Amino acid sequence: MAEEQTGIEETEGDSSPLSGVESSNQVPTAASTSVVPALVVTCADISKSDAGPPMGTAQPATISEDDIDDDRQDLYRSGEKIGTAREFVEFDNGQKVVKEVAVYLRAMIDAAAANGVTIWTSSGFRTMEQQEALVEEKGLASAGGLAAAAGYSNHQNGIAVDFDVVRDNGKPFEWLTMNAWKYGFIRGVAKERWHWEYWGNWTGQEKPDWANGWHSPKTMFSIVKRVHACGEGNGGEYPMRASNWWNAYFPSLTTHSDFLTGGKTNSWIGYGNAHLPDKFDTLHPGWDTAAGAGVSPFLENGSAGVGDNSSILFVNQTQQG
Repeated sequence: MAEEQTGIEETEGDSSPLSGVESSNQVPTAASTSVVPALVVTCADISKSDAGPPMGTAQPATISEDDIDDDRQDLYRSGEKIGTAREFVEFDNGQKVVKEVAVYLRAMIDAAAANGVTIWTSSGFRTMEQQEALVEEKGLASAGGLAAAAGYSNHQNGIAVDFDVVRDNGKPFEWLTMNAWKYGFIRGVAKERWHWEYWGNWTGQEKPDWANGWHSPKTMFSIVKRVHACGEGNGGEYPMRASNWWNAYFPSLTTHSDFLTGGKTNSWIGYGNAHLPDKFDTLHPGWDTAAGAGVSPFLENGSAGVGDNSSILFVNQTQQG
């Protein structure tokens, strides 16, 4: 397990996006007949496999006292209590987020809305009891199940938030990939496009006591690398599960790299089968710099979220960047 408990594949309760998509009951059970096992897909420019932009340049939102819930909850990391949160903000579906992180989340959601993109929160903070119940339901990831052990999920220390990333043909995922770093959020699990974590520099407020000693700013690709393939090298030991593929939500996407490689895919690939950071480099140069802080993939290119950039770079395992 990585120092910051990242990379743990876990089912996030009801985090699997369902709104506005085709039924997921047609998820393929196997792709072995469609893929040569020795092939993986990076679909990325390996000359740009850098760490990415630094986190957290945007100011936090101001949240009304009326929107803050007093709810004393212990926070955990690596199985140990690290502090106590006393203020939470409620988002979609009753999901609560620790206030110190919620101020950036609110700013990000509002910015997306201004670009015509809905960022729906599907899972936030979890108590020890909630994580234990998830383990009981889904089984431990270390034993072949889908849930992190109680006390080891970043949903229990306040920094992890899950989003519905597939609605509107993947628009939220595309917007988050271009913009979430500005608000301090990066992806924390290669195989889960919905799981994001706050690793910013606490712009506009003091670092909370519970974050001292273990939380320090990261860059966009610190955890989920720009160049990777699930099941290979930086992508972790196992391919992405079929239930997490784009065509699990859109069964017609049988030409998507998720399906064609049996999950040995670069998870920065969006609905339109394009590696999104590379796509942004072409369509919106400077998107990952301070100068591009106001850029959105949907301001000048309304089809960016569903683009047909489907060129795929297949490489042998031994040649993967």
